[in-house]
Amino acid sequence: MKKLILFCFPFFPILSYSQELILNGGFEDENICTEFVVNCAPEAWISSGSALANYFRDANRAYKSEHCMAVQAGHSTRPYERTFIRSQLLCRLRKGNKYRLSLFIKSPHPILDSIGAYFGPIEPLMERKPIHLLSASLYFGTSNTFKKDSSWQPVTADYTAAGDEVFITIANYSHSDVNGYSGVSRRNQFLVFLDDISLVPLDPDEKLCDNWEQVKQDIYDFNPRHQFLWRMLKYNRDSLIVPLHQTRIIIADTLLLPDVLFATGKKDLQPASHSILDSFCRQMNGRKIDSVVIEGHTDNTGIVATNEQLSAGRAGSAASYLSHCSSFANMTIITRAWGSRKPITDNSTPANRQRNRRVEIFVYFKE
Repeated sequence: MKKLILFCFPFFPILSYSQELILNGGFEDENICTEFVVNCAPEAWISSGSALANYFRDANRAYKSEHCMAVQAGHSTRPYERTFIRSQLLCRLRKGNKYRLSLFIKSPHPILDSIGAYFGPIEPLMERKPIHLLSASLYFGTSNTFKKDSSWQPVTADYTAAGDEVFITIANYSHSDVNGYSGVSRRNQFLVFLDDISLVPLDPDEKLCDNWEQVKQDIYDFNPRHQFLWRMLKYNRDSLIVPLHQTRIIIADTLLLPDVLFATGKKDLQPASHSILDSFCRQMNGRKIDSVVIEGHTDNTGIVATNEQLSAGRAGSAASYLSHCSSFANMTIITRAWGSRKPITDNSTPANRQRNRRVEIFVYFKE
């Protein structure tokens, strides 16, 4: 982090909330299938088997809410008969960057170690090899220990991107067949249930691509299933792929306004702060600003509610001043009041308490 007009200190980026790269991971948004004009499948996900047979609306079966999906890991009498579910990513991943895949999984069969995810550039429905001849990008059993029961179990796995990923496919990638008695009366399929699938970058400065909203709309607008889907695959295989943009890296600068730049015990900026903020504004000219966050802080002396109000007022005063700069004129500046909840040092001395009384300005830039 580079030093600006006053002094800066290391901080964790404020906008580090999850940048979800998988759509409808909980399967709650339902797709209207063209053929039947009914909700028969989850938005953004396609099963290689029957969507009607592998999409469940049952609050007692789902991890939470109402829906979950299943893949068939094997069949009692049909060798290597399996299904998979696949979805297109929201943005293209960055080569060499790490991403965390998390989900919940359950099965009455002891086969969870063989379930995995494959990331690749090719439409999985057009893959010429059967699933058992493919290798997963990661296997869930590598970094997770599963209980031998049929309860929902969490899965977390980290993936290093190759940079050409378009689809994620989840299936049983074991090279050994799963067959014999399923252990479930009158069911030949070995089913594995999936819910709450999530993929986020581990770099907190990596954000969604600029066109993610349009990509989501295009993916959600695709409705054909069943025979219409296979007809499209036969005659227009590219129709299922929505062009992806790469995720963005947000770079941040920060400016710290110490307590001395505000009127004692008040929210008002002192005149001495104006030249500092003006200089800061000039440094932002011509830069591609993504967002601005201003946070107010106090020490721990006095009444909590008063400290909260003071920190909010000071953050608001700084935001009001910056809003008159050309670089920030048309932006929504986010303000947050932390009161004494986020000190940078202990409050044991007057000097330390003064350090804790501050306003921090975070400016995030597009790559």
